[in-house]
Amino acid sequence: MAATLLRLRWRLTLNALSRNVWALVGTVIGTLYGIGLLGMLLVGAVGLGQAPADVIAQVLAAVGALTVLAWTLIPLVLTGADTTLDPRAMAAWVAPSPALSRGLAVAAAGGVTGVLTGLGTLLPVLVWACAGQAGAALLSLTLAPALLATCVLLSRVVVIGLGVSQSRRGRELAGVAGMLVVLTVAMLPSVLGNLGAGGSRAVLAAARTGAQVAGLSPFGWPAAAPGYLAQGRVLLAVALALGAWLVPLALVPVWDRVTRRVMTGPARARARSRSYEAAGHRGGAAVRVLAWHARLSRFLPSPAAAVAARSLRYWRSDPRYLSQMVAMVLVPVVLTVALAGSRMAVLGQEGGTLLLGGMLSWGSAPPLVLAGAVIAALMCGWGLHDDLAFDSTALWQHVSAGLSGRDDRLGRVVAAALWQLPVVVVLAAAAAGASGRWDMLPAVLGLSAAVMGCAYAWSSVTSVLLPYEANAPGESPLRSRTSGTSFIAGLVQAVGLGLIAVMSAPVGVGLVVTAVSGRWAWGWLVLVGGLLWGAGATWGGVVLGGRYLDERGSRVLATIRSWPGHEEIR
Repeated sequence: MAATLLRLRWRLTLNALSRNVWALVGTVIGTLYGIGLLGMLLVGAVGLGQAPADVIAQVLAAVGALTVLAWTLIPLVLTGADTTLDPRAMAAWVAPSPALSRGLAVAAAGGVTGVLTGLGTLLPVLVWACAGQAGAALLSLTLAPALLATCVLLSRVVVIGLGVSQSRRGRELAGVAGMLVVLTVAMLPSVLGNLGAGGSRAVLAAARTGAQVAGLSPFGWPAAAPGYLAQGRVLLAVALALGAWLVPLALVPVWDRVTRRVMTGPARARARSRSYEAAGHRGGAAVRVLAWHARLSRFLPSPAAAVAARSLRYWRSDPRYLSQMVAMVLVPVVLTVALAGSRMAVLGQEGGTLLLGGMLSWGSAPPLVLAGAVIAALMCGWGLHDDLAFDSTALWQHVSAGLSGRDDRLGRVVAAALWQLPVVVVLAAAAAGASGRWDMLPAVLGLSAAVMGCAYAWSSVTSVLLPYEANAPGESPLRSRTSGTSFIAGLVQAVGLGLIAVMSAPVGVGLVVTAVSGRWAWGWLVLVGGLLWGAGATWGGVVLGGRYLDERGSRVLATIRSWPGHEEIR
């Protein structure tokens, strides 16, 4: 079956190219570009073979891990890049089976990209042969199929399993992946600039650490094992080699299940729908639509618990919320690493003892990394400042039902706090461990709690008084606004960040006094004060924002309906 599917793939590809001249030209140019790149890599492989064994090992490990990630992430961003033999399109002609799923995987590897990648996986053999490491070259040859199989199977599982370009959910996840790539690329120059500030030694130290981490991840096992063998670490090389083969073997049954699910999905969805209806009409318990409502209603008013349960569903399914979630975690980490790296690079230039590479060692980071928890708390609380706009015209349900504004404000804050508080605590604990300054943790947590509470208060009020245009439900989070509200959005955000800083200043003063006196035991008082201050500010914002929402709910709804793309949403 694999040979049949491979022939079918190429026949479909050639037929499609014969009907589209520009597609044929693009394919020829892309193939020539790939062959040229492969030739350049061939020359580079010969040159890399003259380097020391540890350098070769780190370079190949990083390249191998990046290859697997590229196979997985690029189809998510460029949706529909390769759907020649999508199993969904074959559901009407053949029944799902293990032979079919494996044949589809072989056919996926037999395309132009798969052939070029397969040739590329043989380059480490040449590198180790030029380095005079026969054992490492032989091991690279045996692991090349494992690397290619990991690329193909992981890509198929992720892309087909998520339904990219075939469903709204898949397109939403692709939008989130694209946003993450754009955010990472945008911050990369700043990070690299701070790395370069410490000189070539700092850059090399960071690069070596990154390569070692990549090689020890499952993505880099096939490329890293020969390097450890060349360095005499036989046991680790054998373990990584076994793991490199176990990864594709473990992905095979996963791919089988994904193939069966996507080929039989509609029928199973109808059966699930019938079961759902039957459960709702039986003379027993009713169907529980929002499970979190039952849990939260023990501690909150029932309307507020319903709003919180609905908001929790949005946080885990709506791409606009998911993109915010990624930014709330990633941006503080990147900013903190960049700031701390810049400071350590300056100290390294002056004293010659501190380098950025030491920052990546557990317990050696500067205490400045603890600021990441405060930044994360600020972003988490501030992220709700336009939450009503994300509801779009669905807000009419709250208005028509006469939902109390305080219950609306409280439910949204509780839903966000349920996942944001643990994230801030984990980031603070990780920063304390990385810097070895556990004595500073209580004070930092206290300031983080105060900042988050004040940010929740600001967001609860400003989302009612100053809503500005947001992307409509179903739109890509990367889509820009078109109604001229960008200036208003920027102004609201700038004023809000400054006001939050002023509101949380009393607890910040307590942290400064503790730091200046050096009595970090006082940090427990800062923690208690921060918790009380943050809780009080949050409750005040909920009450005040709820009062404004009761008065202005219809006006807010009318404002949202005036935005392009929102009037069609119900």
